[in-house]
Amino acid sequence: MSDTRNKIETREREYLRDLARKQLEIANSEEMKKKESHWYKFNDFKTKEPVVTLERGTFNKEFAHLWNPECQTEAARNIEYYFHSNMVQYEYIQDDTVMPKDYAVGIYAWIKPFNIDIKNERHISETYAYKIDYEIKDLEADFHKLQKSPMGCNFDNAVRHKEFIEDILGDLMPVRLAFGPSCYLSYHINNIMGLETMMTSMYDYPELFHRMMQMLTDDYLELWDLVEKNGYIRANNFNVGACQGSYGFTHQLPVNKGENEKLNMGDIWGYINSQETSEISPDMYHEFFFPYYKKVSESFGRLGYGCCESVSSIWEKSVSKYQNLTKVSISPWCDEEYIGDKLRGKNIVYHRKPFPNYLAVDKEFDEKGFAEHIGRSLKAARECFFEISYRDVYSLQGDIYRGKKVYQTIRKCIDKFC
Repeated sequence: MSDTRNKIETREREYLRDLARKQLEIANSEEMKKKESHWYKFNDFKTKEPVVTLERGTFNKEFAHLWNPECQTEAARNIEYYFHSNMVQYEYIQDDTVMPKDYAVGIYAWIKPFNIDIKNERHISETYAYKIDYEIKDLEADFHKLQKSPMGCNFDNAVRHKEFIEDILGDLMPVRLAFGPSCYLSYHINNIMGLETMMTSMYDYPELFHRMMQMLTDDYLELWDLVEKNGYIRANNFNVGACQGSYGFTHQLPVNKGENEKLNMGDIWGYINSQETSEISPDMYHEFFFPYYKKVSESFGRLGYGCCESVSSIWEKSVSKYQNLTKVSISPWCDEEYIGDKLRGKNIVYHRKPFPNYLAVDKEFDEKGFAEHIGRSLKAARECFFEISYRDVYSLQGDIYRGKKVYQTIRKCIDKFC
């Protein structure tokens, strides 16, 4: 049992238990049972009724004034914030997010690519902007700096934290471990050399670039092997994030496993993206990145692909070839109609990311303009499995109910077009 349990005061323990009871009352309501059932059917491709979520992490500051913590110790306050955060989503957003009836503790497998320390500077603390001092200036001259990647997993710490939470709440709600692997090869390459050097290196040193990509791929495959052999994998097929604002609800994972059988990578959702390759040609993506992403991701049971990059230009030659592809991100830079045509009739989710400015920039919410924006997406994705995850919103312009208004507008559009 974790020693940190002794840092929780008796009054804090009871307060957290009261918060758990309040959350469970909502989680066990008919409303949430219907939402949960809908998510399972949607992710299992048994209904085309869309699901809609708003990812709140980037605009949490809009709700900061609602956070008046009663717990004093850090461990208790973290749990208190978990319950507070869920209630904010429920009361002020009211989207298709399901109130958790389980307390999920994440298992994270990590890698330090090429054993290179990423040196970045932040000059403005309130923004996400930063500057990187790139280690690789010239791939040929600096190739010796690419070393074996250290790697590991926080499994033991996760187990200790799970036991700590169980000591407080375990008789009220299940505490579950979950593992959701992800991989961003182009992100790592960008972090060590920058976009300009990355792009010119493919032209100047194609053989060295392939060697570099193979090194990183081999390290990721070794990481997946590590978590499998050590029994670190836990299911992410329930109400737990599956990247990109989506959730893992599915009855199709794990595959053919008994309750107590050891899981492998093929029993879970995984995720990859390649935003940093947006400005290279489809042929170059296919040559220098696709083979390595495919090797890293083909172990997953289900695959989510993409973030803000446009997948339409690389769909035919590359992205469509990911055999376990289950959800594909349709960003504002995609050709929506083209992707809709390609996904129609397939068991692949058209995972739409609407343009964030309607929610984040406009002083007054332009409901008409936003409805037209969503209507175009619904028409493009007709007869597809359609999901909206509204992301990358950094402000609500001071209107804490704007997320709710956006969700209601989307639902009106769904009722009209579906």
